[in-house]
Amino acid sequence: MTATQPVPKLITFDGEARSGKGTIVQACKDYIRDELGYKVMLIDAGQVFRCLVVAAGRNDVNVDDPAAIDAFLSDDASVELCVQFVKDVYHMEKDKRDALLYTNEVSKNSARFGARPLCQAFKDGLLEKWLADAANEGFEVVLLDGRALEEVGQMLESKGLCDFALGLYFTCEPTIAARRTLGYASVAYADLTDTQRADVDQLVVEINARNDSDKNRNVHPVIPPVNGVRITLPELPVLEPPSTQERSMFIIDTSAEMTKNAMTAPVKSLVALRLAKR
Repeated sequence: MTATQPVPKLITFDGEARSGKGTIVQACKDYIRDELGYKVMLIDAGQVFRCLVVAAGRNDVNVDDPAAIDAFLSDDASVELCVQFVKDVYHMEKDKRDALLYTNEVSKNSARFGARPLCQAFKDGLLEKWLADAANEGFEVVLLDGRALEEVGQMLESKGLCDFALGLYFTCEPTIAARRTLGYASVAYADLTDTQRADVDQLVVEINARNDSDKNRNVHPVIPPVNGVRITLPELPVLEPPSTQERSMFIIDTSAEMTKNAMTAPVKSLVALRLAKR
């Protein structure tokens, strides 16, 4: 990267399981590209762990054994295989990719992989390469979707790979998150059928377990930014425009009953404000 070549502005989308950040980050990508006119790249850091889960399983690694996971990623040949698999997945059609990576089993095991230092190091190495590629290819904004990204964003900025402009951490009450995920957002919990409530209750257990695991892991724990400004959607308070050099960090609660547009529109406005000042 040359001294005169600008680095992309980095915006991180972090937070709890099923908090809506995947929906919001995609809406923000489209908005930044189509309405604001920036050349924007979206990187899904969490997808890397899902790829590692599938690659390890295909190589008969016991994904319930942390030592076996570590041994797999200590082997240079295995690491090369995983890098190639991540590339292959990137070029898959979306339906095929989703069917491969977004199963309940892969989701559960990706949390185990995210707790291993070697898995985090593998992911960070890929992020460094992708940020360097983004600068070389003229991308002005990079959106990073994942977990424990405040620390990661600071690391990438310290290496001169980006301008870490904005960090967004999303949280959601688990019952609301479960109802949205299962397609019951428009139905009050009390009005669900017994079967539907049972499905919601089971997903709440899984959401809480994932959040507890992420929060308590030893490497890159998933925690809100210490000095984050708290916002409850769909309301967006009047915010003082940040200084050019100051990084903005927000904790955004998506628990209110609202439409998808009501959930995404305030975040898009927040992103536009930050990009205009950076």
